[in-house]
Formats: sequence, structure tokens, C-alpha cells
Amino acid sequence: MLISERIEVEMAETELAMKVPAAFVWDGTRYEIERILDFNFDIGFGAQKRGRAWYNRRHRNCYRVEASDGHVYDIYLDRSSHQRKWVLYQRVEGE
Repeated sequence: MLISERIEVEMAETELAMKVPAAFVWDGTRYEIERILDFNFDIGFGAQKRGRAWYNRRHRNCYRVEASDGHVYDIYLDRSSHQRKWVLYQRVEGE
């Protein structure tokens, strides 16, 4: 289910001193992140025509997470602007 809405994310530090999402708030409800199922960087151009300018690329940290409600969600940190923002992209059906 496509959602594509801004969310607030709480971070936690791992044993290796990496910061990872620990919970998010969407539509007034707080969801604990039980497990991070996948992580990747999206540095592609999206729907734009591929160009030579690196600054036109996306700069996203993408996570697939299992939340406390039992659902799996795709969230990402958009690092492409001066104001970094977290987005709840979708709830993954059938996972």
C-alpha cells in the first residue's frame, strides 16, 4: 500500500556505533521497529533523465523494517536537501 508521507523517526545507536531507526510516528501513532530487514542507498536519478550532475541524483538511505504492529514498511531518509526528511514510502503487503 503506497503511503508516501513524512514521518518522525527516533534513532538508536548500535553496538558498532551506527545510528539506525528505532521507532517512527505516523498519523499520530508510534511504531517500534522490531527488526531492520534490509538497508540500501538510493543514489539514482529516479524518473529524471540521467545527467552528468551528481547533485541531481537522489540521496536516500532506504530501510525495510518490521514494526510493532506486525507489518513491514519501507521508510527512507531523504538527504538531498538541506532539511533532511524521513518518509514512510509504503506498507509492504504479503511479507
